Amino acid sequence: MRASRNDPLVTVVTPSYNQGRFIRQTIESVLAQDYPNVEYLVMDGGSSDETVTILREYSGRLEWVSKPDRGQASAINEGWRRGRGEILAWLNSDDTYLPGAIGAAVAHLSREPDDGAVYGEGYHVDEVGRVVARYPTEPFDLD
Repeated sequence: MRASRNDPLVTVVTPSYNQGRFIRQTIESVLAQDYPNVEYLVMDGGSSDETVTILREYSGRLEWVSKPDRGQASAINEGWRRGRGEILAWLNSDDTYLPGAIGAAVAHLSREPDDGAVYGEGYHVDEVGRVVARYPTEPFDLD
């Protein structure tokens, strides 16, 4: 799908550290989204496993950095500072997006511009990707 001038840029940041056994599935779930205007950054904390080798395979399809950081929140914040998106998202390195997730989030935020955040239903999965159970998401409550 081709981006139009009306499609806001979405910056997705994945913080990672020694997540080589999961990172490929995470990356593929972002790159397979049908939303046309996504900037994807993986912020790796200096992994010593196969993570960097896998990230190199995706050069040109995403941006990545591998260097020591101050943890997950620091990595996400650095990615968002580097990004150019009007909408900011993060996806942990052992999680995946379901097909259409980014497009659904953008559609909601376009309809409800006063909403500051959206999140979707989640699933617990095993190491081979089988759904084990629904993740217990709850309606958002600021309190």
